[in-house]
Amino acid sequence: MNCMEVHFLGVGEACDSRHGNTSALVTAGGCKILLDCGFSVPHRFFGICKDPDCLEYIWISHFHGDHFFGLPLLLLRFWEMGRTRRLQLIGQERLQEKTMTVLELAYPGFAKKLSFPLQFHSVQPGITLELEQLKFQTTPTTHSQANLGLLLDDGRKRLYYSGDGRPTAEVIRLAHGCDLALHEAFTWEDSIPNHGSVTGCLQLMEKAGIKQLALLHIERKTRQNRQKALVKLLKEHPDVLLPVENDIIHLD
Repeated sequence: MNCMEVHFLGVGEACDSRHGNTSALVTAGGCKILLDCGFSVPHRFFGICKDPDCLEYIWISHFHGDHFFGLPLLLLRFWEMGRTRRLQLIGQERLQEKTMTVLELAYPGFAKKLSFPLQFHSVQPGITLELEQLKFQTTPTTHSQANLGLLLDDGRKRLYYSGDGRPTAEVIRLAHGCDLALHEAFTWEDSIPNHGSVTGCLQLMEKAGIKQLALLHIERKTRQNRQKALVKLLKEHPDVLLPVENDIIHLD
């Protein structure tokens, strides 16, 4: 497959009962990359992926539960399915420590049973991590916990994924001219500190010259109460998307 593909596994915030935690399975450069792994993600992942060795990389933006606490179940299911291939996890410092801690809490002693190796890559803002044909570049966002926005470049297309948090000037520079941005839009306007908004995402799109924008992680009451406004926004901005679970975007 030459194009980059984004398959949405979830588009919701932590407590949304209608939409699973925000996550996407990206196919790029001949590899599959899972963007975040919250509570609800493993079940949705294995609903579309039956091959235990299909996944090369997992990106963790930050350590809040709705972006991170699905890892133990994901690893357990891979083991149960007989995975043997190395699994690489990418994120900020302490990713290995945090992963092993949450795995031990969920399934004591299970780490010793893993039938496949885990490899951890710590990334630093401003430093490019190159793995196979992929480039990973990051920058901090404004969030209540340290969060890294990710620019994924496969040599043909560039994808920005915010994780959580309000965009900064560094985000504008990193995401400049990217083909698609997946961005948290928790509220309609910048009314909650450390979270993005719909209007803030539109401003980011304009300032950074982003070609397509997918709004994710919308607070459930905002999603419900602003339905008409969201429909109007999508009509007025054809390059702005409001994906739901199992939607797929192809970047040809």
